[in-house]
Amino acid sequence: MSRRPRRAEAAPAATPTGDVELAAFLAWLGAGEVPPSIDRWVGEWLRSVGLARDPRAAGVVAFLDAAVAWGTLAAFSPFRSRNRSPEAAVLKFAAAVRRPRELLQLWRAADAAFAARIRAFAADDDPTGDAAALARVAAEAEDPELRLYARLLRSGIPPWHAPAITRRLERSGEDWAERWFAAQSRRPPLWLRVAEPRHTASVRDMLASEGLRIAHQDGAALAVVGSTPVFRTRAWREGKVEIQDLASQRVGEAVPAGPGQLVWDACAGTGGKTMQLWARLGGRGAIHASDAAPARLSELRKRLTRVDGRNVRVWPWDGRGPPALPEEVNLRGGFDAVLVDAPCSGSGTWRRRPDARMRSVASAIPRWAAQQGELLDAAAPAVRPGGALVYATCSVWVEENESAIEAFCARHPAWSVEREALIGAPDLDADSLFVAVLRRG
Repeated sequence: MSRRPRRAEAAPAATPTGDVELAAFLAWLGAGEVPPSIDRWVGEWLRSVGLARDPRAAGVVAFLDAAVAWGTLAAFSPFRSRNRSPEAAVLKFAAAVRRPRELLQLWRAADAAFAARIRAFAADDDPTGDAAALARVAAEAEDPELRLYARLLRSGIPPWHAPAITRRLERSGEDWAERWFAAQSRRPPLWLRVAEPRHTASVRDMLASEGLRIAHQDGAALAVVGSTPVFRTRAWREGKVEIQDLASQRVGEAVPAGPGQLVWDACAGTGGKTMQLWARLGGRGAIHASDAAPARLSELRKRLTRVDGRNVRVWPWDGRGPPALPEEVNLRGGFDAVLVDAPCSGSGTWRRRPDARMRSVASAIPRWAAQQGELLDAAAPAVRPGGALVYATCSVWVEENESAIEAFCARHPAWSVEREALIGAPDLDADSLFVAVLRRG
């Protein structure tokens, strides 16, 4: 885990050009490792330098977003010269950013034109021609490795993930990969799930009255835009909506759960899918939710206070072995369905957390895959004969997805794959997730 960066001690003066505290950003970035998730820390940073209510705050957030999303492309520029071919420049860049610290050094050396250069790259209208050079290499270079490196750099994905991307290409094909690469330059919208789909129209009106515009609707899923925090809306306080990405909602829909059934959300986290499954039971049956982290379970319990969550049982589980089943589950011979939304590399969430791609390391993928296999092995005995085991990750890597399912079925021949798929981006404007539904014989 990356070390948390030190906060700036005081707010520096604004730059003469009026740039959104560019000097403050570079000082903050240079204080530690590549920073953790923007979503988690930018608010704290803004408060620490006295910008929380400053009119420039929105610009700071936009700049930070752009910096991490397009950092690899911006860093490419120093390696370009009239005397070096685009192919040589790609290789030079790839060698320089094998580790995030090298990229960090490039960021720290950036000047006030950095933000403008990032915006130009993002618009694919770079006046220096670097974006065009990358596109040409990606399309025309004879060496397939060079073509792949150029595609990675255009998408802001570190070159050390080239082997994993290659395996995904072999599974999903060029069309999927090209569309997925293109999607990496766009942040997905904030998706809400309407708790009771039959009330979707009234919930839309309620949100609109509080300043949230519905940018897109997909059934009971609403993509919202606006400055009003969802947590402050009446729809949220009354339990009428939950924040849940569209792809995550699709995972919840894949769990074969209905009224009267017993369902276990084994890696519940803070309970997004738990709440979705609870709504599907319609007050009959029970949802059991567990997680290894007490803090996440505490947050889940808070979420349940907004609804009548009496048929949700919350208990800790560390995944190190099969759980002791509650009596009501033992009497049924196990759960009707178990969801293992496993911890993973998070590569499918890079559109929403662009900085995470620069903190990711390829060597961690096998470790994630091993943990995922252990969780599947531990959770499977809790499923009754004929029941379903649903496995999900927010990763696009084959090792964490298809390969994990193949290895599980090889260890447990009584199980069969009912269906498996990558969902979300690039087909949906959402995160990229994997889901597999297995059936116990």
